[in-house]
Parts: sequence; C-alpha cells; structure tokens
Amino acid sequence: MAMSHTHQGRYVQAAPRLRKRSVLWLPIAVFGAGMVGATLFVGWLLWPRWPSAEMALDAPSLPITVSGVNFNIPPAAIRNKVQRKPGMHERVDLVFLWPSLEPPDPAVKAGPVASAKAIDRVFEMQDSSGAFGIWSPGNGDLWLTAYVTDFLTRAKEVGYEVRAVPFAQAIDRLQNFISNAQDFDKGGEDRAYALYVLARNGSAPIGELRYYADTRLDRFSTPLAQAQLGAALSMLGDKPRAEAAFKAALGHFDEDVKAKITVARDDFGSNLRDGAALVALTSEANIAKAEAPRLVNVIAKAYQARSYTSTQEQAWMLLAAKALGDEAKGAKLSVGGQPVQSSILRSITVDDLAKGITVTNEGDAATDAVISVMGASLTPEPAVSKGFTITRSYYKLDGTAVDVPSASGRTATLAQNDRLVAVVKVESDEEYGRILLADRLPAGLEIENPRLVEGGDISSLSWLKSAVKPEHTEFRDDRFVAAFDLSKSGDSEGSDGNSDTSTDNATDDNTPAAPEAPAKDASSTAKSSATVAYIVRAVTPGKFVHPAATVEDMYRPERYARTGAGTLTITAQK
Repeated sequence: MAMSHTHQGRYVQAAPRLRKRSVLWLPIAVFGAGMVGATLFVGWLLWPRWPSAEMALDAPSLPITVSGVNFNIPPAAIRNKVQRKPGMHERVDLVFLWPSLEPPDPAVKAGPVASAKAIDRVFEMQDSSGAFGIWSPGNGDLWLTAYVTDFLTRAKEVGYEVRAVPFAQAIDRLQNFISNAQDFDKGGEDRAYALYVLARNGSAPIGELRYYADTRLDRFSTPLAQAQLGAALSMLGDKPRAEAAFKAALGHFDEDVKAKITVARDDFGSNLRDGAALVALTSEANIAKAEAPRLVNVIAKAYQARSYTSTQEQAWMLLAAKALGDEAKGAKLSVGGQPVQSSILRSITVDDLAKGITVTNEGDAATDAVISVMGASLTPEPAVSKGFTITRSYYKLDGTAVDVPSASGRTATLAQNDRLVAVVKVESDEEYGRILLADRLPAGLEIENPRLVEGGDISSLSWLKSAVKPEHTEFRDDRFVAAFDLSKSGDSEGSDGNSDTSTDNATDDNTPAAPEAPAKDASSTAKSSATVAYIVRAVTPGKFVHPAATVEDMYRPERYARTGAGTLTITAQK
C-alpha cells in the first residue's frame, strides 16, 4: 500500500515551524499533467493511510507548496479519477477538482473530452425523477441530489458543458422536494442544501427561505444547513436574514466543536467539514468575514489532530482554501533569489534537491510552506482495530473450515486449483456508519464466482447470511469490495451477522449435514456487524503476499480496522 507523510513549516523570516500535513498537494500542483501519474496513487486512494511505517521514497518528485493559507488541502481530481468505477456518487464528483472546478482549457475548441465523459458519469446515477442515487440510480438521496446539482451548477458557471435536460430534471426534483416538504422538528439538512442550490440557479422560493429563517432556523441540525440558508438569502438580496442565519451557524459550530460531536450523520458530514463550509460560504456571501481567521484557526487545529480526512472534508476544505486564495495574491516570495509574486505550487525533482533550493518569504505576513513526501512501506503494517474488528476465514464448499494463517498475517500453503469460500466479517462498536470493506487478494488467487452467499449459491454455508445487506459490491481482479450502511441492519436477533437456519441441511441420506455456524464470541461488545463471502480459486503457483483486508467508516476515517498481511504459497498441481 502506498504511504504518505507531509510536513508544513511557517516561514516568518526566521526558523520555520513544522506541521504535519496531507499528501495530496501533488495532484493540485501538477493537475495539467498529473493524470499520467494517477496510477501511483491507486494503493492509497480507496483506503485509509497509516503513516507509521518506514517509507521507501520512490516518488519521481517532491511536491512543495508555499502560500498564505494556513492549512493544506488534500483532495484532487486524480483521487477520484481512479475511483470512478468503485466510488459512490459523493466521491465521483471530485474528478473535477470539485469544488474548485478549474475552467476548461480555452485552447481546446470542442471542450475537454475527459470532462464531458466525467459529467456523463455523474448523470448515469440519476433516476427518472431527477434524483441521484449513492451507488446507482434508484433510492435517490435528496442531500446527495443537492450536492451533485451544486457540483453541476459550478461546472456550468466556469464553462463546462452540462446536458440541459438531465440538469433541468435535477433542478425540478429539488423544486418538487421543497414544494412538498412537510414541517420538521429537527434535521432539515437536505432542504437547506436544496434551497441553496435553487438560489444559485435563480429558482429558490424567497417566501420559503424567509419562513425558515424567521421561524425554523433553530430546527436545522447542522451549522452547514444554517449557513446554506444564509448564503441563499444573501444571493436573493435579503442581507438582514442572511446575517441572522450565519450568526446562528457560527454559534452552532462553536457548540459542536466544544461538544466534540463525532456521531455518524446523514449528510456525510463532520465538524471539520462544517467549519470548512462556513469559511467558504461566509466568503461567498461576503458576510461575517471577520470570523474567517478564527474559523480557519479552528479548522487548522482540527486538521492537524486528524490522521485521515473524508472526501467531504477534503472537498469543502478545498473550497475554503479557494475562497481564501486572495490572501496569497499579495505574497512576496523568492525562489533561489528570483522574486515570485504569488503562491508557489511546484514539484521538486531529485536533481533539484541535490543542488539545493531556497524559498524565502520577502513579505511581512507569515506564509505557510508544505512539503509532501510519498513512498511505499518497506515493512508490512500490523493489524489494527479502531472502532471496528475485521476477520477473515476460509471454508471448503461443503462447509468444512480450512485454516489459512496467511489471512491473519502468518504463512499458509494451498494447492493449485483449490477452491475456497472466503468469508469476511466486520464488527462495529456503533450501530451506525457508512463503511467500506476491501479484501485484497494474493496474486495467485482469483475470484471464481462473483455472487454472494446471500444469493443461496452455497447452501451448506447458509448461516453466513448477514443482517446488513451490502449497498454495493464489486468482484474485481485483485480485490473484493463491499459497502454497507450499518443503520440499515436488521433486528437484534440478527445483529451478529447470522440468521437463524436449520442446523440440518441434508437433502438425503447420502448428503452429510452442513457444519454448524461457529460459536459466537461471548466477550464481543459489537453493536452491529456484517458478513460477506465469495468463492476463490488458487490458480497460479508461487509465493505471494496475502494483503491485509481493511474496513473504514467513509465519513469518519479515524474509525478503521486492518488485518495482518501474510504470505501465501500455492504449490503446483502434480
């Protein structure tokens, strides 16, 4: 797995102050040519980073950023360019450097072909009502629909071609939602975002906005929702109500930060995401801008304390940095004694480093410097459990357990053409969360039958059925991927991931009874779990790394787990 470290120092004429930062300024710095190097990031893109192991620094260049923004922003288009196939819709949109959205290249007469294809990919997840689904069309999510329509709106604003009919359907869906929305006691995140997007498109009902601002403002559950109401009112010219909404949002944010709220949310968010959004929206509305330095300081501290960030946090932090970008225009820097009248975004080669490079702050204001170092771990990373536990086990097709120690970090041997059922079980200490599980395969194994046990393919292992059905699955050449929403788990009776089945699966006297399910761990404190299974075959003789299986909460990435990585030997068929 690719690994990354970043360090940041503040240049104030004298000694720099180092800070830990994220890796992803490279794609931002080299966006024009960066697609060529996208495959370098595949190991990092879908799963968390664990920056504790020794690194092999094999990157072709060292990205360096010097600017006036005091936090570095990790997202970039490349991250989700590679993720387009397995990614959920909220992640796919980052293919455009969302939400900074660089304008299309004017030198290209017909417009960027890649960009047009990416927008078409977005529309592939739109259903007939105009709503967008998370993993596919159907079961449209209204907050996500507003998010995607916001993305498409910004793409149109900077000059990308967006198909008129499906875009109009998305706008109509949001308008219908607002027109038919019932009163609520708490929540409102989706309707606040819908009103913001409609206002950005000149279609928001001013009466609805004023009603919510005057009578329901305290019922909106997040600072982002209140700020979106304020931004929508500002766009429609109602500054007094907009200022009141932003004041409520800022107060709400302070309360959430003080309370250290970390619960799973329906709007894919977190305090860090909301803080970044407040910076972006207050700048956009030109309201409460005096609060920006304080907010930026809070965000920077929160970001420093985090090892990982979600795509939502990354996207809104990027938008916040873009909103604050004017501060960097007055930067006075020099590189090797040559003056540079702007921020610096460039990659330093090995030869540059050998010669030495000096960046000097020639101005009066403090300026941040970010150096990103990337490389691959020299040693396998150990198993870890932070909020989740993940276990792998294997069975013959008749249900007999097979010991494969390499699945937990040791060594194991299989014979060529052995067929096994791989079973992966995840347990969580919480009842909620959108999680992504990835079981990566040794190179000598391949998935033979891309169907889950839940489909009834393996009657002898029917006890493997899970109370939580996956929202999305992928059977790829090198891994099995499944996504779950733990809030959709079944009743407590099935919460352990198993469903009640007869222990006698025999069909006649010549068919043995299937093995019973393994005994439950009496010491387990898991509040929810999910189990998946698939068939693999040993196809290639040799000695292979058995990669770790991982699980992460996609919107609280500090919650994750990883098995050990072992060694699997496959002996040739005699």
